[in-house]
Amino acid sequence: MQKRSSGHLPLTYRPYDFPASFPVLVFLGDYWINGVSTPEFLHFHNGIEIGRCLGGSGRFYCGESDNYPYCCGDYSIIFPQVPHIVVNDSEPCVCEYLYVEPRLLLQKDGHGCDMLWQFFYIPQKLPIIIRREEYPVLHFFISRIFQEFHEKRAMYQRMVHGLLVALCAEMNRLTLMADQEDGSSENLTSAHFYIRTALTYIYEHYSEAISIQELSARCCISESHFRRLFRQVVGISPLEYIQHYRIRQACHLIYLNHEPINMIARRTGYRSLSSFNRQFQQYMHSSPTSYRREHLLDPVQNEVLSYEDSATKHIFQI
Repeated sequence: MQKRSSGHLPLTYRPYDFPASFPVLVFLGDYWINGVSTPEFLHFHNGIEIGRCLGGSGRFYCGESDNYPYCCGDYSIIFPQVPHIVVNDSEPCVCEYLYVEPRLLLQKDGHGCDMLWQFFYIPQKLPIIIRREEYPVLHFFISRIFQEFHEKRAMYQRMVHGLLVALCAEMNRLTLMADQEDGSSENLTSAHFYIRTALTYIYEHYSEAISIQELSARCCISESHFRRLFRQVVGISPLEYIQHYRIRQACHLIYLNHEPINMIARRTGYRSLSSFNRQFQQYMHSSPTSYRREHLLDPVQNEVLSYEDSATKHIFQI
């Protein structure tokens, strides 16, 4: 495992291969035992992570500075590409997990849901920890989803799909309501619509040259207005977001280990290898070459000490 550099925690990418017909993976029971007492590294996924704490207590780190108490009965929600880790208190924190690919889940659903998935690639604004007394609707949906997987009654996958779509809509609504209460926009619905148009274009064309002028034109607003709305909704500038997304996509290509680094740089929109190396170092705190060697070729340190289900443990490369 890579050592901490320049005050930053190392980052590890843990992707999952989601079935297109039902893009959900679930790992149930008390096999997942977190064995980390201090945050020595962070990891991120290519899907939403929904956790359920079954026992023990700890702290949930989202990034290097933000952390939240986490104990039995709590749920956690982490968006794709958000670095995080759970660390223990005095006793190991035992959890079960559910992973969802929001784009595959929502694009095929229709009824306006095809415009919801972009929300999950905006830096997370929701509370990380979901408790019944604070967020009863979210808590209800998540508890029902886990219940459906545990019971596996007739048509449980359709029930889970519907509950997940409702969960996504509720999370989207809570974010809009929070922004409106802050008075951060005169029309948050329109602002989110504009930005989602830009995000969709970024996701589909990140390997090409993208200008802020082009993005604002596609949203039919001025460049200055676009920059203001983007930072208001997303929390960072459009250029920062594009670079962040490209590097996360590069992590996936490095994980596949099919191409040389210079080819991966071109495939993720970088016209020079030096620019790619510089941006990768900035976001991942490691060079692409070191990242490939230390995170893919060497055994990966994992905070999960035990998961004994032989049918699924190979997916996690423990």
